[in-house]
Amino acid sequence: MLGSRVATAGALLGIFLAAFLLASPRVWAVLCALAILPAAWEWGRLAHASRLANAVFAAFLALAVLLLAAAPGLQSWTRPVFATATVFWVIGAPVWLWRKPAVSGPWLMVLGGILLVATFVALAQLREQGSWLLIGVMAVVWVSDTAAFFCGRRFGRHKLAPSISPAKTWEGVWGALISVAVYAAVLIAFFPALLPAAYGGAAFFPAALVLAILGILGDLFESQMKRHAGVKDSGSVLPGHGGILDRIDALMPVLAAAALLFGQ
Repeated sequence: MLGSRVATAGALLGIFLAAFLLASPRVWAVLCALAILPAAWEWGRLAHASRLANAVFAAFLALAVLLLAAAPGLQSWTRPVFATATVFWVIGAPVWLWRKPAVSGPWLMVLGGILLVATFVALAQLREQGSWLLIGVMAVVWVSDTAAFFCGRRFGRHKLAPSISPAKTWEGVWGALISVAVYAAVLIAFFPALLPAAYGGAAFFPAALVLAILGILGDLFESQMKRHAGVKDSGSVLPGHGGILDRIDALMPVLAAAALLFGQ
């Protein structure tokens, strides 16, 4: 299981970096629009949408990402989208995890549309900010996820949310936050040119920790969705990981919040 997980993650990282380094802005926007298709399909599956409704939903979101990411006249709409998604992740998601409402159907599809479009438009726009900002932001999640996994396995004793995700522990959370703090400190000390202009120096430190906490919320939120839908994984296209949503659950709040904080 761990071997297939690592192999899949390595392959995904290689494909992502190749596209990141080689694609033009327009091609990158198209790739982001295409990437939302399987994620939207999986979201619709968790919301118990019909196949026809799911196909229309995925196609509509892909078109929305393409227009918001590539059409100059629509750029002013992106920040409200990022802000709406971030408000949900900061306020709505914790309340959702606490109350555990049995929401499905149209309302869950509307929520998914906002959150997924914000994620993939942010993926398109952060790449254009330069200085490897997108990689630096995504690395917050990679560092957090890796540290939480291994610290949880080695030291985990106290369950974080046993009714939602029994494998997650508070020890994993603290390992994740400490690792992200070290990562942020290394960037500040040795690679300040990679940091966003408005968050250079020590200001990036609390920003990275906030992003890491949002990533943990995103992970728990998707776990709650799967539990409500009665499935173990959002899909099966990624060996060792499950579906696309299983791979981007922590990235969704992080990318939207980072685009709101760091975007021009």
